[in-house]
Amino acid sequence: MNSDRQDEMQNRRWDTADNAIRSAVDRVRPAADRIGAWLAPFIQRVLQFLAPLINRIKETPAARCLRERVAPRVQEARERLPEGNRTRSMQIGAAVAAVGVVGLVIGSATSGPSQYQVDQAAQSGRIPAASPVTPEQVEAAREQGVDAKPEQLAAAAEKKQQQKQQPEPLAPVGPPVEGIDVSNHNGTNIDWNKVAADGKKFTFVLATDGTSFTNPQYDAQYHGAKDAGLIAGAYHFARPGSSSAEEQANRFLDTIDYRNDGKTLPPVLDLEVDPKSGGCYGKSVSEMQQWTQTFNDVVKDRTGKDPIIYANPSFWKQCMGSSDFSDHALWLASYGVDEPTVPTGFEDWDFWQYTDKGKVAGIDGSTDLNQYQHGIERLKQLAS
Repeated sequence: MNSDRQDEMQNRRWDTADNAIRSAVDRVRPAADRIGAWLAPFIQRVLQFLAPLINRIKETPAARCLRERVAPRVQEARERLPEGNRTRSMQIGAAVAAVGVVGLVIGSATSGPSQYQVDQAAQSGRIPAASPVTPEQVEAAREQGVDAKPEQLAAAAEKKQQQKQQPEPLAPVGPPVEGIDVSNHNGTNIDWNKVAADGKKFTFVLATDGTSFTNPQYDAQYHGAKDAGLIAGAYHFARPGSSSAEEQANRFLDTIDYRNDGKTLPPVLDLEVDPKSGGCYGKSVSEMQQWTQTFNDVVKDRTGKDPIIYANPSFWKQCMGSSDFSDHALWLASYGVDEPTVPTGFEDWDFWQYTDKGKVAGIDGSTDLNQYQHGIERLKQLAS
């Protein structure tokens, strides 16, 4: 008897809630008609943001029971809207939202199946499983002003990715730019402000050599140049006969403090003949090509940049043959000529080291002088 009485009281409570919500919906419906179109984008984004919480709430027993009683009333209100109204769903969503979180649960329930229902249907084979919406898709949609529908989100994310993959237009070509390169042999007393005042716009700094040597002056030279306003890059003297390309590339990158800050040139792979034997480190041309490609791949994976390749024409012909590295900038060493000979595998030179006997203010003794062929704006672009 007591059980029957409790059931009756519970039913009365549900009826009261049913009537209250129906009355609330009817009261706010005229206002929702007027402001629905204005609120639609905001409500849609709120619902998307709260979707994970709503999905959890609406699978509780209480929420399911509430939906069974209230959803038909919401559907009835939706059907009262004019046919063909594109903002129908969002208008009724705005009306339901007026009664709080309960309204969000109901509105979500009446606008389509729950994620649980979708998952169950997908598992049963009735519909294909929907791909989850990722934060990247949401961000891409927000940037492009796309409605937050899964298929539109995916398209927006794909469009954004394609835009990222499109190369930046090249800056106009300008007059050649002068620069230098330094190593531990240049000592500790470089006055980089005087170097900059002498018209030098960039420098390369030796960071590592082979498997064990690190320039003890690297940090002071590299950061000193940047502090004085020069664009700076680091280079590694390769010794393919002493260890793997992966080992040397990773040690180099662990040393140089590479940053994509608009003041840093891509890392440089310095390829020269074996200082001990004058040959190709005991490797064939194909082995040298593979070693170089592996080194470059490690640099690209860790920095996102294709390394600059330093070489001279005779080394390239002897040790690298006709290998094609034309997607890399070329730093070419060639002294005593009016114009350097570009090795097979490159379309043109980018940097030209034209002497090792240069005199620059702020540096004691001689140093290497270089020229960047394409002008300051493209140099800045290369460093971005």
